[in-house]
Amino acid sequence: MADVRGLQLLHELNLRGTLAAAADALYLSHSAASHRLAVLEREVGVPVTERIGRRLRLTETGVALAACAQRLQQEIETTDAVIEQARTTVAGRVRVGLFQTAALRILPRLLGELRDEYPGVVLESTQTLAASALASVQTGELDLAVVPSYQHHAPPHPSEALHHEPLYTDHWLLVLPPDHRLHQTSGPIDITELRSENWIAGETVTHYLSRLCRDAGFEPHVVHRSSDYTVMTTLVSLGYGISFMPIIDELSSLLPPVRLRQLNISGADQTVLAVRRESSRGRPAVDAVWRLMLRRGHEI
Repeated sequence: MADVRGLQLLHELNLRGTLAAAADALYLSHSAASHRLAVLEREVGVPVTERIGRRLRLTETGVALAACAQRLQQEIETTDAVIEQARTTVAGRVRVGLFQTAALRILPRLLGELRDEYPGVVLESTQTLAASALASVQTGELDLAVVPSYQHHAPPHPSEALHHEPLYTDHWLLVLPPDHRLHQTSGPIDITELRSENWIAGETVTHYLSRLCRDAGFEPHVVHRSSDYTVMTTLVSLGYGISFMPIIDELSSLLPPVRLRQLNISGADQTVLAVRRESSRGRPAVDAVWRLMLRRGHEI
């Protein structure tokens, strides 16, 4: 019989694409992950991975076993649902991954409502990038995720394993130093005016920003990379670059001296999505958090 831990590693490798990423997801060292794969191959009796150049790829057998591991995860979740439904109260642990501004907008109210309406539900949260959050929902490391879907980005790829719904929309603004040459501009700023600027942006925003700038005929020069609001706005206020981000009420009073301006691009907005596994339907604790999360999102 194939080792369940080896199957789980194979599933992670299939989702994440590299052994290093799969090992990180399971809190394994690279050598431990390699050993686990080797043990699985000995048990199966045929190769489950193959080396293509420098990349490790699943064989046909490996892909089939990874699918088996995913079904096994779904069966485990079905078992959890049966146990939770048998209880007289809604209780259990729910794990959610969010990016920074979503955490600020969603978490405080969500935790308060859970405490009042479902005191038996324990919510655990982690701040993470969208790609990692989606992969973690698929593998069962997270139960729910809150991720951005930009205008130039498609929503998370349709999957029979995942379900997503819109939560709210963030409106993005250009963030300038207080003495910037364009700070007195009254109307929206033409993005072509910014081709020579230094930018401050995180990994996800850089991808979005690059698409917007390429549409205007140039590539943004990102000199400082951070996803932390405080770091980004502080560097802007000191004149080390400009940025582009959603400005939310929860943070506006904490911003250092900066100028906020609109860009002359249509739909410079961010739709924020809630994501869950289809197999988690029927778990009362997850369903409760999902309902409260959607309710909070629709209030924004």
